[in-house]
Amino acid sequence: MTPEEALHKAVEIVGGQTALAKALSVKTSRSIRQQHIWNWLNRDGGLPAAYAPLVQSLCKEHGEDLPCSYLCPDFYPENEPA
Repeated sequence: MTPEEALHKAVEIVGGQTALAKALSVKTSRSIRQQHIWNWLNRDGGLPAAYAPLVQSLCKEHGEDLPCSYLCPDFYPENEPA
């Protein structure tokens, strides 16, 4: 799975771009909008690495496991310590 596919999967798991933006806003206390998600998907080349653990956590809250190593493999190697 590519990082782009992983981000698309995360959007699907959480319930759409707007739902993911709202959930990230709550977790970070920052204003994350749907447009940010769209940019990550279509313009910016993927999810910023700082958000990968939060997206992983949100996916787990929705009953799915989507590791950081799928979302940002350059920053989170596959064999990251537990």
